[in-house]
Amino acid sequence: MRTRQKVAVACSLVFVACTGFLLVLAFGRTVHELIAGETGVPVAETHLTVILPDNSDSFFRSLASGGQSEALAQQVALEFLYYDSDPDAGLLLRQARWMQTDGVLVYLPEQNSFTDEINRLELDGIPVVTLINDNPLSERRAHLGFDEEGIARELVRMIGIKAEHESQTWALLVSADSDGRPTWGGTRTAAVVRSMLSSHSGVKLLPERAIDQGYFPGEQATVQLLREYPYLRGIIVASPQTLGGVVQALIDQYRLGSVGVVGIDFGAGVEEALARGLLNGTISRHPEQVGIQGVRCLIETVRGECSTEYLDLAYSAIEPARGTLWRE
Repeated sequence: MRTRQKVAVACSLVFVACTGFLLVLAFGRTVHELIAGETGVPVAETHLTVILPDNSDSFFRSLASGGQSEALAQQVALEFLYYDSDPDAGLLLRQARWMQTDGVLVYLPEQNSFTDEINRLELDGIPVVTLINDNPLSERRAHLGFDEEGIARELVRMIGIKAEHESQTWALLVSADSDGRPTWGGTRTAAVVRSMLSSHSGVKLLPERAIDQGYFPGEQATVQLLREYPYLRGIIVASPQTLGGVVQALIDQYRLGSVGVVGIDFGAGVEEALARGLLNGTISRHPEQVGIQGVRCLIETVRGECSTEYLDLAYSAIEPARGTLWRE
């Protein structure tokens, strides 16, 4: 009998202890929510989604790193989604609707319309910000892009044509879309370059060549150009992430230094060639800053603080006279 009483008492004490613990926990949570409500500190994190191309590209890896640093500084959570093909970008936009995200930052494949997917997100109260490539006919809240005409002018300036009537032939490489045609940005760049070089009567600009972005397309296009035009004076590389391949092809053909080169971004061998004065110059697009600007703009949009619909991304012209100071 006494044993049963002891067991009953023990069980009662355990029950009272558990109940007390739960009451204390509930009280603490209520106090936390009341304090958060009074101070304006959010109880739950802000969750944002960033959609980018294949993360094997160094530019987008650095971009993601910059975006993550900004997210940590502002105490928001980022989730990165990556696509390998243009249609996959649309699938990821549709997927984002069911992820309980508070906003989407997306790099869209150029010359592809994702108006329906973006509008559905906006209809569900999920703001969308486009990065580098725009979808202007959609309801996206803001767009961050590079000044392509400004970059084109910088490329021509860095050529450094000294003689007004010097006879020379230059080639122009621009980005191609999925059908192998120049992208909209590539067409705009070509128009500016051609207009600026028209004042130099001795300069012949070959018809622009649309190539895929990347090291190997740049290498292959350069080898083909050197075979077709043995006396080629220079190459304007207006296709991002391609300059490294162009430099390597010129090294392999023993033409680096005798063929002038201006381009966009860095790559294998570009920094060394620039420091040695073998390149006319390049445009640095600062991927970390691109990521920071993009995530910051999205956070401001989600919080209703975004005051502009368009924003130019940071870039700078890097020339041999600066040596290796491009890291600054």
